[in-house]
Amino acid sequence: MLIISLDHARKLGLVLLVTFSTLTISGIHSAPSQHHQLSKRSPQPLSASASTYTANLPQPDFVANGEPDLDFKPMGQSDDKADFEDNDQQQPEDDESQPEQEQDEQEEEVEDEREGAVVAISRAAKQPDTPPKSLSSDPYAHYTYEKPYSPATEGLKPGKKASRTMIIGDVHGSLVGLDGFLKQVKFDPSKDDIILAGDLVAKGPQSLEVIDRARQIQARCVRGNHDDKVIRWKGFLDSKNKDVPSDLVEGSEHHKVAQKMTKEQYQYLLSCPLILTVPKELSVKKIPIHVVHAGIDPSDKMAKQMPWVLVNIRNILKDGTPSRKKKKGDGWAQVFNDFHSKRVKQGEPDFLMIYGHDAGRDLNVKQWSIGLDTGCVYGRKLSAYVVETGTIYSINCPDLGLDSDED
Repeated sequence: MLIISLDHARKLGLVLLVTFSTLTISGIHSAPSQHHQLSKRSPQPLSASASTYTANLPQPDFVANGEPDLDFKPMGQSDDKADFEDNDQQQPEDDESQPEQEQDEQEEEVEDEREGAVVAISRAAKQPDTPPKSLSSDPYAHYTYEKPYSPATEGLKPGKKASRTMIIGDVHGSLVGLDGFLKQVKFDPSKDDIILAGDLVAKGPQSLEVIDRARQIQARCVRGNHDDKVIRWKGFLDSKNKDVPSDLVEGSEHHKVAQKMTKEQYQYLLSCPLILTVPKELSVKKIPIHVVHAGIDPSDKMAKQMPWVLVNIRNILKDGTPSRKKKKGDGWAQVFNDFHSKRVKQGEPDFLMIYGHDAGRDLNVKQWSIGLDTGCVYGRKLSAYVVETGTIYSINCPDLGLDSDED
């Protein structure tokens, strides 16, 4: 394990460029980022190659490690515990590889009564690109808006803090990636707490097994856009209604996962709020940490964020409208950091945003936000932020043979 401390760089005001190709480190590699529609392909063997990280201050310590142990099984779990109910530059969009005419045929304009807005909706995905007034499956979403975080570790004495509270990026059904991460960071269920930044399910082959592992280790979580679709499907199926909401796709992966879910798995996923707030007392920065899946609308306060935005946002359009696409506008995190820096100077409360969702921008560390989706399910890395130390872990994941998909 390589640990790179940036304390001296901070003191000197330097921007540190860390290039692993200058070192001989067994097992470090990074798979190339791809932007295609999700498809099966032959898994590529893990290999050692160069990984480069550019740290723009302020930056946490960084820990990189090699390939995961694929045989890892968390140990020391009781039966009761197992049963517990910057780079904000625009990236090419996945559907940009389609002919322009084909794209136009897949989109329609829907009038939104709110201020006469026009919302573009992809017929294939049945997902609006900008915040809709409502979705037809909303009655089955059953949102919990915000929860305060409290440690879940059973082995701690009253009043004691966890050794590490690790906020982990998108797992997306890669159980082997999650287990390998826990092995590499020497996860201790009696001392460490896990928070999953959404999208536990979909894309990877073991969505339900990931939920079971999360339950087993008492991981906390926030709801991701893929979790949201599974929850909506499960809520609809349990309702016994016959008319499928127009924004749910029959036969989709989310539909199939929902059909196989147990009551316990559904209740766990349902327990994930849109926002999980870690108190400032736990943070090395001594400010609260808001964990969400996708991000926030920088123009609104935390208490006024729209659920759709919290699980879908990637960009902010020129007129200030949130968008889940990156064709136009700027990355929400850059806009938020600019806004928040001004607010803090004006005396408004300080806080840090931690999120996932945006694998196309990879590890995205800024002053007031950290993006942790580093494409584990695509054979890249699973990353986490340690609340108590400011350390970032980034651990290699096995290649499951999936091409990148921004949705």
